[in-house]
Amino acid sequence: MIFIVTDLGGGDGGKGGVVHKICTMKKAHTVVKVGGAQGSHGVRTASGQSFNFSHFGCGTLEGTRTHISRAMVIDPHALVYEGKLLQYAHGIRDVFDLLSVDQDALCVTPFHRMASQLRELARKDKPKGTVGTGVGEAVVDAERFPELTIHVRDIGKEELGDVLEAVRVQKLRDLAPIIADVGNFWESDRALARILIASLQNQGFVSATVEGFREMLSLVNICDGDYLGREILSRDGTVVVECSHGILTDRYHGFHPHTTQLRTLPSEVLRLLEKSAYTGEVVKFGITRAYQIRHGAGPMVTECPDMLDDLLPGSHKENNRWQGEVRVGPLDLVALRYAISVCGGPQAFDGLAVTWFDQIHANRKWHLCDSYIGADNPSFFTPKGEIKVRRGSDASQLAYQEKLGELLESCVPKLTTYDVPAGASQGSLVDLCKEVLEERLCVSVHMVSLGPTEADKVCI
Repeated sequence: MIFIVTDLGGGDGGKGGVVHKICTMKKAHTVVKVGGAQGSHGVRTASGQSFNFSHFGCGTLEGTRTHISRAMVIDPHALVYEGKLLQYAHGIRDVFDLLSVDQDALCVTPFHRMASQLRELARKDKPKGTVGTGVGEAVVDAERFPELTIHVRDIGKEELGDVLEAVRVQKLRDLAPIIADVGNFWESDRALARILIASLQNQGFVSATVEGFREMLSLVNICDGDYLGREILSRDGTVVVECSHGILTDRYHGFHPHTTQLRTLPSEVLRLLEKSAYTGEVVKFGITRAYQIRHGAGPMVTECPDMLDDLLPGSHKENNRWQGEVRVGPLDLVALRYAISVCGGPQAFDGLAVTWFDQIHANRKWHLCDSYIGADNPSFFTPKGEIKVRRGSDASQLAYQEKLGELLESCVPKLTTYDVPAGASQGSLVDLCKEVLEERLCVSVHMVSLGPTEADKVCI
């Protein structure tokens, strides 16, 4: 059996805890990673451990293996660092033995990361948001310059250093106008920008990158393209596919330009499974928080700064220059229905997992948006004000999505509020969540999270 876990929002829905719960409940033998490793999927366990995963699967603390698929973009340096952190801070001495990496996985270089960060600094008050690791930069470059692309299979080749140098030089060419304009950056960003530029101009980074990449090669099991089907999907038991990002940041269905360069739809995973000749059972889970959240710039109709301390109390609202500001608000059912429609409609999912419902309980109010005021342009909205889905994967699609995003910026949410009694039982909380969301989304709710650990996640 395979579970596919897909975030229906901007990528902060709580996938980590859901993947960990499925791994513990079903005793999954492998988590298959798809997407990009720039995310941070947080896990807290009932035994008191916590970790933010990027390359390793969210079942690692339970001994579940991880397979990085060919549909994953990795940073070899960051992978090694993450593995060593799990080794020495969490005592998983054999953590690299639990990992297999497809030879066709795309690699991010430090030069992609530097370029991504410089581009964001150059945007000043018009940030793209959720950038800075170089994943998108590497994906676009793989399309533009196939000869400069580095896959895992290329790391052991003698010419790796030459290719890395060519990547560095190409990034300097691409960024020449930005580098020349550094004096017009925000004053607060200029020092960092100059450090990035100096690093990009430093040829010494090439040899250091070769060394770091090859360290990864010496630590992990690099496997051929048939390994997924031959060694993992053919085994009895449960596999969990852990996807990065969210539907609302999909390259062609998110609100351009505040998107990833990756495809985030579950259909991408299904194609991967089909190529691996898998014919067994597949369970598709959509993930959402019980409130709306977005890390970084982009349309968010229900954004409400006044709710930040209520929904993200304490230390859960750190901002940084690359991801951008954390924004929250009432749960946006219009955006959720759009995300579900993009994936093929309610029939595309076998169930929903709703996270952070314990915060709703603590606040005693559940605020929801079921429609917008101002969603009246017939080219982009239905007569009922639902967001239309346009299919495409070209420049005209991106232009359409950008215009849609602009229209959403001017929409106003119509809110409904449910009272949540302080002494409500677990059963009544789950019933409220199920009743409200199943009626409005037409997908069954199969998991409700009432706390941070696997013990707090109620399966229905």
